[in-house]
Amino acid sequence: MGKAKKTLLKSLTGVILLFSIALLYADALAAKSERKAEAISFEVLNPEAEMIMASDISVISPRVKNLSAGKIGLVWAGKSGGEFFLDALEILLKKKYPSATILRYTRGADNAEARIPKEVDTFVYAVGDSGQGAWDSVSYTIKMEKLGKPGVAVFGEHLMHNAETAANHLGMPSVRMAPLPSMEFYPNRASAKSMIPCAEMVFNDIVNALTLPIKPSEKEAGIKPGKAAIETVKISADSLESAYEKFYQTYMDNNWGDGLPLVPPTPGNVAQMLKATSLAPDKVLGVIKSPDGTSVIANVTVQKAAVNAVMAGARPEYFPVIVAAMEGISDKDFSHHVFSSDGSFNLFIGVSGPIVDKINMHTGIGLLGHGWRANNTIGRAVRLCMNNIGHLKPAKLDTALTGRPSSHTFYVLAENNRLSPWAPYHTGRGYKAEESYVTVSGIGLGGDFTGYGGGTGGAWTVDGMLDDIIGKIAPNRLMFASYLPGVGLGAFARPFNYIFILSPDTANALKKRDFTREGLVDYIIDKTSVPYEELTENEIKGLKKRLSEKSEAFGGTDNIPEERIPMYWENLKPGGKVPVVVSPDTINIFVSGEVSGYNFGAIYLLGAHSIKPVQ
Repeated sequence: MGKAKKTLLKSLTGVILLFSIALLYADALAAKSERKAEAISFEVLNPEAEMIMASDISVISPRVKNLSAGKIGLVWAGKSGGEFFLDALEILLKKKYPSATILRYTRGADNAEARIPKEVDTFVYAVGDSGQGAWDSVSYTIKMEKLGKPGVAVFGEHLMHNAETAANHLGMPSVRMAPLPSMEFYPNRASAKSMIPCAEMVFNDIVNALTLPIKPSEKEAGIKPGKAAIETVKISADSLESAYEKFYQTYMDNNWGDGLPLVPPTPGNVAQMLKATSLAPDKVLGVIKSPDGTSVIANVTVQKAAVNAVMAGARPEYFPVIVAAMEGISDKDFSHHVFSSDGSFNLFIGVSGPIVDKINMHTGIGLLGHGWRANNTIGRAVRLCMNNIGHLKPAKLDTALTGRPSSHTFYVLAENNRLSPWAPYHTGRGYKAEESYVTVSGIGLGGDFTGYGGGTGGAWTVDGMLDDIIGKIAPNRLMFASYLPGVGLGAFARPFNYIFILSPDTANALKKRDFTREGLVDYIIDKTSVPYEELTENEIKGLKKRLSEKSEAFGGTDNIPEERIPMYWENLKPGGKVPVVVSPDTINIFVSGEVSGYNFGAIYLLGAHSIKPVQ
């Protein structure tokens, strides 16, 4: 081999060797980079409970061939404006089908649910004007469909998510719906005349829903088995900061968060939370019901509550309070209307007993404010539980129009054991002072809170404060004359539950006047009761109707407690006094805050109130 060739070969060998070394170095860098990319890796637990779905799928009833000579039922859902929409719809139906018979019904009134299947050929249920209303529209329509009556559910178009979720949950995804144009319905629902254009817009949809034959796709409609819920999520990233951001964004993308930073619910963190209770992780604390209260959406387990408590930033020692709150909310008799209604109602969480001081809950200035870890994270844990276990996602099943004040934490209040002149609140419910309890109650009807004096802004008296409370309750005698079963009109024509928070200086001033907590309740009831002689004829008539009938509408929250009915009958005669407050148990008085503090209160419908022990 010539010298030149040897030199060239040697050079090529050197180049190849250098190239190979470069490739190996590149591989090494890639491997190092890959290892670096996986430097941060951890698992987190899914906070969401599985939604319970119907085990059987039903198909809608056969449709009527035409509406010309049939009997068409128009069923009013009982919500404002729905009756005028049905008036307008009746005008249009009579114009197009003059031989048809139009029958009118009101949900829950005059035995409507038993009469409709016997009296009509087809029906229209209207109008679901809220998140709960849309769910109710679908639920009611499905019940009638299963009895063989073809119908259509009418609701605001912006509530389609609620309606479709209800249809799938209840096992009839093919139920027919006629969404109203919300932009036309809500501003114009004050009269039948103003409802005509809106009714015209959906008239053909309603007619088609009642008459078009069932499609093959509707017969096959069903919930396809999906993948089993993922219980753990793996997070991997190349730095701590990017790993947290990935975790946070993953949870927000799945609607598992509340918009604020979250603590990663790693198996270790959740295990630490579970150590704070003797309850088994798989123990079912209760159930979250559908917006209309007729079915169960999900089971509340200790495990899922612990995952959400970790995410909220709660310490393990707070967990027994969170468990008690969730037990109260998931009690079978607790109404979940407060969490799903457009009315933006709220939740009060009252903690009483030794646990308040044990876990350092705040009871002084700023008692409902920010900055107190125990108070704030207990409330936030409950909020996240309702979002993830109850599937009450904002702008979906939770249709609170303004989103609620203090919506991230609800209102968590701890009684001031140090300054209260009375035994803890729960002793008035028959429990021992040395025990601890959590009271959960819906609030916010007519606004979250009403003030009753106190504070440093000006002079006030105990008598003036009592007069203000009595003046607030006394007008609720509307529940006498305005009773109409099944009708959602006049929210203030129903029995109420009352929450009052007194400042320590107010409570001590009352104690000096020999008021006990129970004595104060009796005083309020007496001063707001109406002498029989002052009742109008309509009030007597309405009250007798209320006492004689038991309504299932609104989860039965419109009924006077059964054990109090004999007392009402006894006072419906000359010399009697008829209470506006239906039971002493519906007045709840807590002492909290600092000296000098404000006195304030809130009201809500019956049915959203529960008290549970801290275990």
